[in-house]
Amino acid sequence: MSNLTNALRIGTTGMNIAQTSLATVSHNVVNANTPGFSRQIVQAGAASINGFGNGVQLASIQRVADRFINLRATAAQSELQYAQTRKTYLDTLEGVVAGASSSGGLETVAAEVFKSISELANEPNNSALKRNVVQQLETFARTVRDVDTDLNTTATDADQQVTAELENTNQLLRDIGAINVQIAALNNSQQANGANANDLRDLRATKIDDLAKLFKLQITENGENGSVRISLENGRRMVDDAGVVQLKRSAGSPYQGLVVQSVLVDGSLSNTELPIVPSTLSSGKIKALFEVRDTVVPNLKAQLEVLTDTFRTEFNKVASLGSSVPPIRTLTSGTTLETLPATTTDLFSLPEYAGMAGGTLHLSITNSLGQPALTTQPALAITLPAVGPFSLNDLATLINNDPTVGNGALGGLNGVIATAQVNPSGRPFLQLQAANPNQRVVLANAGTADILGALGMNNVLVGTTAADFDIDAKFIANPELLPTARMRPTDGGLSNLDNRNALALAQLADVKFAIAAAGGLGAQNTTIAGYSSQMVSNLSVVINDAKDRITFTSNVSTQLEQLKSEISGVNINEELAQMLVYQNSFQAAARIISVTDQLLEELVNIIR
Repeated sequence: MSNLTNALRIGTTGMNIAQTSLATVSHNVVNANTPGFSRQIVQAGAASINGFGNGVQLASIQRVADRFINLRATAAQSELQYAQTRKTYLDTLEGVVAGASSSGGLETVAAEVFKSISELANEPNNSALKRNVVQQLETFARTVRDVDTDLNTTATDADQQVTAELENTNQLLRDIGAINVQIAALNNSQQANGANANDLRDLRATKIDDLAKLFKLQITENGENGSVRISLENGRRMVDDAGVVQLKRSAGSPYQGLVVQSVLVDGSLSNTELPIVPSTLSSGKIKALFEVRDTVVPNLKAQLEVLTDTFRTEFNKVASLGSSVPPIRTLTSGTTLETLPATTTDLFSLPEYAGMAGGTLHLSITNSLGQPALTTQPALAITLPAVGPFSLNDLATLINNDPTVGNGALGGLNGVIATAQVNPSGRPFLQLQAANPNQRVVLANAGTADILGALGMNNVLVGTTAADFDIDAKFIANPELLPTARMRPTDGGLSNLDNRNALALAQLADVKFAIAAAGGLGAQNTTIAGYSSQMVSNLSVVINDAKDRITFTSNVSTQLEQLKSEISGVNINEELAQMLVYQNSFQAAARIISVTDQLLEELVNIIR
């Protein structure tokens, strides 16, 4: 009788295992298309009492997953998101630099400037061509400013995108922390009620993958309770058994920083703020955004500044050697004096002006038609001392006290008035003005010393950075002021057919300048257009590298996801086949119970 009762109990365990297995297969089938779901299988084991067989018992319901492959797939998500985000911003920046305006990129717009000047050199007294030169210079200056603005906008957008990702990041951290707690609780009670945390593990894995798209992570699992510890690659704790952290922006310049704060037991945040240093990150969307903001855009801005400074400086140097036709009454030094602290500073002590020492310039006074005044025939030579100290004040005094041309010596409406002044920004400048309103001032270098270029006399282009780069407003108002001619060395006068300075300006298109290293581009001797082309080409190389990185990381990620699917994914056909196996097992166990029941009934009848 006891053996038959035991047989009933054994049959019942078989039915229970078969039911559990059928339920698990059903769970697999209906979740076949659920993102992140891992196939589950029933692990059964033989049961015994005192060495005698007692049926089958449930060992566990196992989540089918390869931890090593899963970790690699998660890391691949970080690499892929980094590459994709970086490529997106690089494409934007290529459009900023290569397609800087409706007229084309910086290279094209600069070429149009020199083309317009070359046309003017053929007809130096053509007013329409002068206006075209001014318009092309305006277009180039506006293009430079637009590029600078767009670069700043791109960097700001990347920084704002970091802020936009914080709420998503913080929610993921809270969710992972909460799932950690649930898994630990289930694992602690598993032996008591048979529950498992497989679905919670899948959910946690999905959220970890989402977090890995933002940061590269280090993930370790607690073998005792099933919770995970997550930290950034630099070791900064994000989630563990002790709780989670939350991210926020912190004070910083020019952009806010990124810090983490621990969540305390009562839900409040710790006062301790631990920084996330961008340079310690290597992949993930946040790293890409930081890299665009802190490296890619600043490099392009540095290249733009070098290009702008070279163009402005070299253009103004040549422009300072010429004069408009007719010449103008007042000439002023330009923004090349930005490095001069005061009008009393020794010019020769500064490298920008040291080459002026011992140099000579020619100064003449003409009428409005460019014909020289008798008092200054031939053009007066003003020679600077060979050694300092020699300040801007001293230069003004030297000119004023000259007995041939200086108004200080001649008095009345004779000669030129030289003054060292300070502009509203506190920067010194030199002004030369004909004392007679009907007369004009004409200058020229004499010898190899570029005094006029160093002083930036009558600069056409103004500004100190790409952001304020422009053509002087007086040329916009009156294009006739463009310095197309040069002083005649014989008498200090001008000819309205003289195109020597216009030719010199046009020839700048083919001059190779020594341009300093900036933003990843090495020092080089190249033309203005050549450097513009180098900017675009260098960016193209970076973009091509980004494309290759996307291809590689995408392939790696795809392969790993396929491996995950092969291991953890649900094959409907296989599950249906297993369902038939478990159905037969259930029927067999039921048959055991049915036969045993009949035997018990016969045994009872015999006893009666």
